[in-house]
Amino acid sequence: MFHQSRVEPAKGVRTMFETILVAVDGSGHASKAVRCAADMAKTYGATLVMLAVDGHRPLKGPLAELAHSEDISRSEVFERILSSAQILAEVPGDVKIEQRIGSGDPADEILAEAGRVGADLIVVGSRGLGEYAELLLGSVSRKVLHIAKVPVMVVHA
Repeated sequence: MFHQSRVEPAKGVRTMFETILVAVDGSGHASKAVRCAADMAKTYGATLVMLAVDGHRPLKGPLAELAHSEDISRSEVFERILSSAQILAEVPGDVKIEQRIGSGDPADEILAEAGRVGADLIVVGSRGLGEYAELLLGSVSRKVLHIAKVPVMVVHA
């Protein structure tokens, strides 16, 4: 059985992770990434920054259905992603959460926001494409992984 406890640093001592940035897009793989990032934030006493990025691409799947069925704007779609009960329910109550919405190229915005908030770790989801994942890793995950100046955790769904 796995036991997880909160790390209590000595006064004035920095923990391994103080700010964890997780990219969210309303998908299942992003929800898994949020759960993983939230667990780490709880363990290290870190702030969890959840970032949704409007990449200005056509909305697809559930996001398109939400925008169409409720006649809401793109920005409202991304606000709902951040505030959705599904994502927030995954986060333990004692984790400090900041929510941000970015606009533009998702990978570039994730990297820029990581710099703005001083993230010690970036967590992104990936679709988990089997034995060829190395070749087919999503373009956003791949770009963040290769350019980031801090550790990046890719969580496979």
